[in-house]
Order: sequence, then C-alpha cells, then structure tokens
Amino acid sequence: MVFPPGLFAEPMKMNAKNVCDVHLIWDPRFLEYDFGEGHPFTERSRAAAVRLLEATGFFSRRGIRREAKVNLPSEEILRNFHTPRHIARVRRESESPDPGLLDRGDTPAFPGVWEASARIVSATVEAVRTVSSGGALHATNLAGGLHHASPGAASGFCVFNDIGVALATGLKEGWFRKVAYIDIDAHHGDGVMYGFYEDARVLDIDFHQDGRTLFPGTGSVGEVGAGEGRGTKANIPLPPGTGDGDFISLFRRIVPPLIENYGPDLILMQCGVDAHSGDPLAHLEYTRVAYEEALGTVHRLSHDLCGGKMVLVGGGGYQASNVARILAQDAIVLSGEGVPGADAALPEPWRKEFWSTFGESAPTLWGENPPASPRPWTPEAREKIVQALSHHLRRDL
Repeated sequence: MVFPPGLFAEPMKMNAKNVCDVHLIWDPRFLEYDFGEGHPFTERSRAAAVRLLEATGFFSRRGIRREAKVNLPSEEILRNFHTPRHIARVRRESESPDPGLLDRGDTPAFPGVWEASARIVSATVEAVRTVSSGGALHATNLAGGLHHASPGAASGFCVFNDIGVALATGLKEGWFRKVAYIDIDAHHGDGVMYGFYEDARVLDIDFHQDGRTLFPGTGSVGEVGAGEGRGTKANIPLPPGTGDGDFISLFRRIVPPLIENYGPDLILMQCGVDAHSGDPLAHLEYTRVAYEEALGTVHRLSHDLCGGKMVLVGGGGYQASNVARILAQDAIVLSGEGVPGADAALPEPWRKEFWSTFGESAPTLWGENPPASPRPWTPEAREKIVQALSHHLRRDL
C-alpha cells in the first residue's frame, strides 16, 4: 500500500537516560483462563509474547519491572462493576462438576473459571493502581483487555471485564478524576462502552469493524453517550478490509483532539490484535505499522497531558504469531525504545518454542505478514465518517 505524504508522525526519540518506566504484569497462572481445546481464545499466545520479550532481553533493560504473582481480588472489587448475581453465577459454575455455558455459546464455563477470570481482573486493577499512585510511569497486563463482559453477564470469551472493574475501582477510590479509554480491537468494546455510557468521567474512543458485519453488532457512529456522559463516547466503525493507511489517517484525525480537549488524569488503551491482517475471526487488514503508530500516538499524548500515566492491556487476537509479535512490540513501544525493524530476525530459540507450543511454524521476521487484501476507502469516505462523528459529538474534528 502507498501511504499519503505526511501520514506518519515522527517516532518518539528517547535515549537511555529517559526510557520510560514500564511495569509488566504476567502471572503464569493466567494460562488457567482456558476454554478448552479448539476454542479460538487462548492465553498461550499472550504467554508467547512475554517469552518473546524475554528472548530479546527486554526485561534486563533499564526501567523495566516485572511482576509474576497476582493475588485474587475480593468480591467487593468485582462488585465495583459486576452485579452480585453474575459473580455468584460464575462462582457456582466454577465449582460445578459439570459446568455449562456462561453466555449463548461463545463463553463456556470450566472448573476454576472464577479464579482464572478474577486473577486477570486483579492484574489490570493492580496496573491502574500502580500507575495512578506513581509506583510506575506505565503498566501493562497483556492477558487483559476482556472488554465484552457486561455488568450482569459474560460475553464474547470474556467472563469478567477487567477494564470495567479497573476503571470503576479507580473512580470509586479516587485514584483519578477522569480517564481516557481507547480501544482498537476489531470487535466493539461494548461491555466498557455501555458500562460507562452515562458517565462523563470516562472518555471512550472505540475503533472497530462495523457492527453490521461483526460481533457484537454494536458501536454505531451515532452512539456518543447519554445523560451526563453525552459527548464522551466516540465510535468509529470501519468497513471490512480497512488497512493501515485509512485507520491511521482516522486515528490521527480523531484521537488527539478528543483526548486533548478532555484532559484525562490517566489513559488506558486496549490493543486487541484481531484487527491484524490474517486474523481468522475478523476482516480488517492492519499490520504492525498501524499498531505502532496508534500506540505511539497515545503514548506521546500520555506524556503531554497526564504525566505519562498510561496503562496498556491486550485484547482479542486469534492468530498466535500475530498476537505474540504485536503484543511484544506494544510493550517495547510503551518503554519508549525503538521497535525491531520489519526485517529483523526473530530469535531462533523462541521460534522453536513457538513450534512446540502451537504445532505451527513461527514467522522468521518481526515484520512478516500473511497476504493482505486491503480495500482502502476513498478520501471522501474517510471524510464522511469524520463528519458524521463531528455531527453527533457536536464539535469539529
């Protein structure tokens, strides 16, 4: 694809003296969040991202801190977002000898599902608390990003909503007054969006494949919040086939002015990898370029607007090689260091481990991509969605 001149911002230049402090949380027990053989969601690909970071020496660098043990949260913490009935149902199914479904079929229960789900929630809450209190500049929970669960129900592979619980807890405890949440998962982050739909303390900007073509079927451009929250929610539905150029153009047009105008105390970003080219469950065509540009833009905004206070979580993604490389790249971008070039070789020991884990060959290069078939918009089509969003938000973009 040929990109228009001036599309990409200059990369952040940081030297060894000002590399950002990153607190990465990964507990091996996150792998217990397991829906069974054949289910598309697996934390093993997120573990592969952590192993790739290990193989590249990421954790030996200055300013990188790793936490490897996460305690379970109290039910009181979960109740900051979820209903007691939903929490009780998950616990009941978790302890059942014959657990059933937690939604209409996508999210099966399994023995220990309460503990496995709650631990991932606890990690995101801890990431937000650590950054809010000044314990770290940035924090990330690559296992998190489970944005579909609503206060009263599981949905879309998400039993509990770690983002919703973390934001609700932070607001309740006074860790921050208002927060900006950006979601670039291919699937609309409905659980977070509607969980805070009338809450002006949460600015929610969500780029996703058009809900008329993909689960959960929500997130139209006219949904901009209600009540006190009106104007603090922005949905950017993208047609199947959208690639780097169109996504980045819209992202740079929409995100900075909305966040700058809002003035958050903290930024939380969900970087689902299912928008990457080749994902089996979605139909967008991003490459590593889109993820680097989006995260880099938000990273710079965090430094400009809220002292660098930023939390990153994972999200969707159902092709293991994409998930592992993009989430590892995300952590590197968050640190302020330059990412490996597209033609840089992936470590051979990691590639062998990938084969033994997934039974498929790992990519050879950081920038290796499956064949893409982008169907880029015209400039007129991009402008149409910006104007529609401007109309519903009642402000120019």
